[in-house]
Amino acid sequence: MSSRVAPFILAAAFGPKFFAIGSKLFKSVKMAKAGLAGASVVAYSWLFSWEFAVIVIFSLVIHEYGHVWAMRAVGIPTRGFYLIPFVGGAAVPERAFASRLEEHFVAIAGPVFGLAQAVLLYGLFVTYQHPLLGAVAAWIAVLNLFNMIPITPLDGGRIVKSATMSVGSGIGMTVLMMGIFAAIVMMFWLRSWALALVVLFSLFEFMVERRTHRFTPDPYLKRMTPGQTSWCLASYVVVVAALSLIAYGCLSVPEARLALSILSDG
Repeated sequence: MSSRVAPFILAAAFGPKFFAIGSKLFKSVKMAKAGLAGASVVAYSWLFSWEFAVIVIFSLVIHEYGHVWAMRAVGIPTRGFYLIPFVGGAAVPERAFASRLEEHFVAIAGPVFGLAQAVLLYGLFVTYQHPLLGAVAAWIAVLNLFNMIPITPLDGGRIVKSATMSVGSGIGMTVLMMGIFAAIVMMFWLRSWALALVVLFSLFEFMVERRTHRFTPDPYLKRMTPGQTSWCLASYVVVVAALSLIAYGCLSVPEARLALSILSDG
């Protein structure tokens, strides 16, 4: 048998079997996650560079794991998380939140995990003064800061929504509308495609929240106490301030300064 012909014969014989096995594997959750993760790497590499893609994926994995950890901590079954090209990541619970406190705890866990990795890298940067450490710390800090913008469905929006809905449904819905308006203004001001996506998701979530409150007795989620609400808002401010300080502390690195333009297409 010719050595050139052998591979084609083997492919004809075993190809259909491998294809059938591969099709079954592709339908599994793990393969779907792997496929989305691979697509995310390609997407971010195409938009920016492979180095930026690695930083984004690394940050997203830690961030989303924070949400998964929080869900499990409060007893919410979870399917893990998915990396979604051009969107970021999404941790998937198997049941709805039972209270605004649960909603807040799960929402802030992602940025807290992101802050932890940024603090670690910033500490190494301060110790060794290596520009790469400062650049990565800044990018991770800014990516998590973007997620703390108080607009749903970003984590910052969910945290603020949990607090304001605990004060009153009317106040909460008003804050949601103000967030959408602010996002639209920022979108045109910064000419940001990322914020355009946020606006679309925010409008969808606002309609869902409005419909839920219209047809379900209020409050449909157990509200936080005044003390818990204050703690919720204080934790939001602390995380945002810490991430901002890290980003500012790395500005001596040129690559880190580029992180500040992450919201703008230009």
